[in-house]
Amino acid sequence: MIIRETAKGTILIPQHAHAAISGEIARHWRTDDPESPAQRPEAIMAIEQHDRAWIPLDEMPKKKPDGGGFYSFINYPLSDKLRAYQQGIMEVREQSRYAAILCSRHYCSFFPEDTDDYRIKAFLEREKGLQQADQQTLSPRERETLALDQKFLEFCDDVSLYICMNEPGASKEEEVSWFRGGFRQHFSFADKIIGAWVSADQVTLTPSPLQSPLNVSVPMYIADGNQWREEKYWVTVT
Repeated sequence: MIIRETAKGTILIPQHAHAAISGEIARHWRTDDPESPAQRPEAIMAIEQHDRAWIPLDEMPKKKPDGGGFYSFINYPLSDKLRAYQQGIMEVREQSRYAAILCSRHYCSFFPEDTDDYRIKAFLEREKGLQQADQQTLSPRERETLALDQKFLEFCDDVSLYICMNEPGASKEEEVSWFRGGFRQHFSFADKIIGAWVSADQVTLTPSPLQSPLNVSVPMYIADGNQWREEKYWVTVT
């Protein structure tokens, strides 16, 4: 879950719902960009499905044992998270090995290769082996676009996280520090893209990677004590 603590309660946004927003961003990419992922269906699949590993974990949000609220995707117990990552990648693999490689590379990028944690080492070793095996099934063109589409996955993921992790309408000073200075990826039309909330229901990306304004729905749960309710809000991305 993506977790935000607010005056009206704890907001929980499912990871797979956030990934769906990532997919919409990629699907509506500007047509004048020669690198656009919009015409590569398996790239779109990877971007849209990259967090399906969280579907079973988010069905029952996990509370911290000290009573300090819920675990988020950032601090979720590592062993459980790694098992879910492996399962999610395999589910994507059943549909597309190209998409599975992208999802696997994305998850592997979260961890340092020189880690001393045996669990992470085992995860990285397994995934790198599967990536190498699956790459043998790809066409030369697909091998050439892997790094490019990994960049698109990371960017679309970051933009969706920007939308979901920030309070709608947040000022630059109030934003999550991860993206306050802009997004890390470079594109043919921009060395850096900057996000900004211009109102409680609109985000601008400058320069915009989108062909036209995009309306996205953000589903969420609000937990207030033992009471839960489902809500959603809409954000226009330009």
